[in-house]
Amino acid sequence: MNITLKDCLLSYVQAKQPYLKESTYVRYMNLINNHLDNQNGNIPINELTNRDIQNYCDTLLKNKVSTIVVREMVLLMKLSLKRDAKINSYQPLFIDLDLPTVAKKKRVSILNRNDQKSIMNYILTNNMQKYCGIMLSLMTGLRIGELCALKWTDIDLKKRVIVVEKTLQRICQKGKKSKITITVPKTSNSNREIPISNALYDFLIQIKPSKRELYFLTSSNKPTEPRNYRKIYLTLLKKLKINQISFHALRHTFATRLIENKVDIKTVSELLGHSSVNITISIYVHSEFNTKRKAVKTLDNLILK
Repeated sequence: MNITLKDCLLSYVQAKQPYLKESTYVRYMNLINNHLDNQNGNIPINELTNRDIQNYCDTLLKNKVSTIVVREMVLLMKLSLKRDAKINSYQPLFIDLDLPTVAKKKRVSILNRNDQKSIMNYILTNNMQKYCGIMLSLMTGLRIGELCALKWTDIDLKKRVIVVEKTLQRICQKGKKSKITITVPKTSNSNREIPISNALYDFLIQIKPSKRELYFLTSSNKPTEPRNYRKIYLTLLKKLKINQISFHALRHTFATRLIENKVDIKTVSELLGHSSVNITISIYVHSEFNTKRKAVKTLDNLILK
């Protein structure tokens, strides 16, 4: 029995649900519900052509849907059609589209050394508990979702190590009430152990609660969520008259300081929990132009001797 494109996509997502993180499942469902209109969704897949998909993508782009979302939708179509073809033993549609490339990522924002010192000194001499997540991110590179899910049971002060194995996020699905969920981190490499430095150890000892089964950011049985903690962070920047940059900049600052201090890139990558060293290199390793000039000048010794 032939099915429509929308039913094909829904069938794929439902079949894969047991193997997907809840956030990934919701993202797929939101793609279908938010970006697949009835006209295209009701096309029977045995009548679907490459031109149909190209026209559909062109329409999304004209309606200011981001290139990333369009590419995610195309990938979901390919996976769904491939699964249906495999189940029903036929050759899947060959999809070859003309799509704009994803815009190059901007260089990361980081705190300069003076601003970083101002923040850390303020936290150490004021409300350490309120701003403990800011300090921890600057000294470990934790993502904000990882911070929100962190409990004191994940912090081993005897072994001086922090175990990262959870992340917290709010999931919003069209037509349903949003909810907070705590799941495994972004990738398998995100499950990691981060050593505690001497300075961080001294800080943690001062704010350590009497009970361990408490969330790190709140020192209570209830976690806070990323959007609320970001507000605390931005309020501190305003108080200290520091330019407003994202909370994620703290993670970038941690990584950049390590690289400035000649820590090898593989170690930095493992501390950040990146899925590959190439990701770390693409984000953080940028030669200054003067360094490139010196590199090229080394050729003079070979040619002009």
